[in-house]
Amino acid sequence: MRTPIQFSVYQGHAVWIVSIVNIGLGFFIPGFDVLGKSISHVALEAPAFAYTHRVADVVIGASMCLFALGINGISGKKISFSMLTIGLLGLSMVSAGIWTLESPLHLLYNLSIFMILSPVVFALEFRERLKSPGFETFCLGLGFLHVSMFWAIYAGFIPSEYNGLVQRIWAVPTMGWFGVAVWALQKQSHPNEEGKPWAATG
Repeated sequence: MRTPIQFSVYQGHAVWIVSIVNIGLGFFIPGFDVLGKSISHVALEAPAFAYTHRVADVVIGASMCLFALGINGISGKKISFSMLTIGLLGLSMVSAGIWTLESPLHLLYNLSIFMILSPVVFALEFRERLKSPGFETFCLGLGFLHVSMFWAIYAGFIPSEYNGLVQRIWAVPTMGWFGVAVWALQKQSHPNEEGKPWAATG
């Protein structure tokens, strides 16, 4: 039976699993321009699609926040930067499910930009625990991808007619990272003196 901290970390798999719904939902909406319209535009479609998307956003965000609390519990710190960055990203996702694109509260004034720091900070703070050069490279590469994508968007290098497609492709490694992070923690965890994995260190 998992402890609350173990559960908080393990349920992080919900992020990538539920994200499959949001990434693919637009392909099933008749007449929806999945190439040009972003994932968030689904919330402006028919209620059946809109509310499925919005509930998925809230679930994804809540799962991120719970994962953030879990990794903070095993970080050995009172407040870890991993918890802060991933928690803020989670809050932005929850807000995306509550408010649609017309509201400045959608993504809480672009708190989603913390996706840039999340994998990098996680790799740094858990470097000694995981001891995985491959995972570390993956995290750094993902952080570089995020910076590159935001730069390309703000610089206007992504044609508007392909904005939706690019965002959906981008979302795959972004949300998939959570599953890889959970797997890495499980793979490298060591029982403490009481036989409980994922014990706090440091």
